[in-house]
Amino acid sequence: MTEFNFSLYGTDVDRLFAIKELQGFDNLTGNEFARLLLEEELRRLFPATPSFDDDGKVVNTENYRG
Repeated sequence: MTEFNFSLYGTDVDRLFAIKELQGFDNLTGNEFARLLLEEELRRLFPATPSFDDDGKVVNTENYRG
């Protein structure tokens, strides 16, 4: 697993905790819930597992939904 560290502006932090509460994820920390949201969005945008060529370019771009 790769670790990412990033910052959110206050209004986005408020959004995060409002959504967390509304969705009933009281058992998760803010970091855990943010990870869950990011994973869901990444899978929505690219549902298939990305494949890369030897140069690091995505070869199955038809699977991108953005």
